[in-house]
Amino acid sequence: MPMSSARIAAPRPEVLASITDRTVLTAVANAAAPVSRAEIATITGLSKPGAAAAAKRLLERGILHEVGIREGRRGGVATLFELDPDHGRSLAVVIQSNLITVESRDLTGTVRVVVDEAITADATPAEIVTAANSLIEMVTQQHPAPVLAAAVSIADPVDYASGTPIPRERSVFPAAAFSALTELDLPESAHVAIDNDVNWATLGEYRRGELRGEDDFVYIYLGSGLGAGLMLGGQLFRGRKGLAGEIGYLRADSAGRLDLTQRLVELGLGDPGRYEIDLERASAMLAPAALDPEADAVIDEIAHAVANIVILLNPSAIALGGPLSVYPAFTDQLAARVESLSVDPPRFVRSDSTPLLGAGTEAHRSALSSIGLTDADARRMP
Repeated sequence: MPMSSARIAAPRPEVLASITDRTVLTAVANAAAPVSRAEIATITGLSKPGAAAAAKRLLERGILHEVGIREGRRGGVATLFELDPDHGRSLAVVIQSNLITVESRDLTGTVRVVVDEAITADATPAEIVTAANSLIEMVTQQHPAPVLAAAVSIADPVDYASGTPIPRERSVFPAAAFSALTELDLPESAHVAIDNDVNWATLGEYRRGELRGEDDFVYIYLGSGLGAGLMLGGQLFRGRKGLAGEIGYLRADSAGRLDLTQRLVELGLGDPGRYEIDLERASAMLAPAALDPEADAVIDEIAHAVANIVILLNPSAIALGGPLSVYPAFTDQLAARVESLSVDPPRFVRSDSTPLLGAGTEAHRSALSSIGLTDADARRMP
């Protein structure tokens, strides 16, 4: 049977240029200092004319800029290039039940502006939107570079596909029920990701925390609300509608009368009739170095919930975050209790990650992606 005479088409010139530009951009972005065309060629293995042409294209697009010259030993002069930090920026908007924070980073990952505003427990959705947009405008005035990407954190479950909060009969933060995608003043041209606060904190721990690069762990948030972020196989697991990890709703008795949040309130961590943990009451019970028997009952309830997660998912680690995770006697006893209940106990770490860290980091990575840097490139940057 005769062999086919079909030929493989050569890559189009514009495709080759795109690949070359990305190679040069990656080299410049990850260089420790500004580099010349000749150094770019050496780093990338490209020809000097190819490196120079790519640098020119990136310069014309405003992604690179000239930062000076270097005189050579033989009298030659080399123009130096670096990533233009103000070609664009990333934005993180974190909306919590008591505080709204907006952060702006330049393309190098440097935080240029952070502003915040306290809100009250009885704030309406309209008031929250107005306050958030005011902060976004304030940041824009101080750092006016184009917004390439934004990440919005909301202290309530979010349908990640649509970016809309999920209504619940019981919610610690009911005022979060607004559409961040349509009501916040974010550019239509920017890539916008919206998720809940615990998921963002989990991503922050994965990117920048003690568990950086750990592919299987669970982040447990212990605050006025309870939540879990599930990092499984190096991917954040959100569930069908974004409700994965809502551990506050786990059944706390065999009759299904109470969920975990309600049970903890019943044990003295809140006011009967209010669906939230009272942080002052919780701190008074869990902060002492020597814990009372009433604290033991609270630890037992939380430990059973965490142990069931550990048995089900078999994670390598548990990261404890949130305002109640700072009390050593509480967390040590919690870890010991989970270990006694588990088949394959994980290690426990105290996480300093916050929704702002996660949202800010991911928004910056998305901004880099928009100019041609891949995820692998972004991992090497701040």
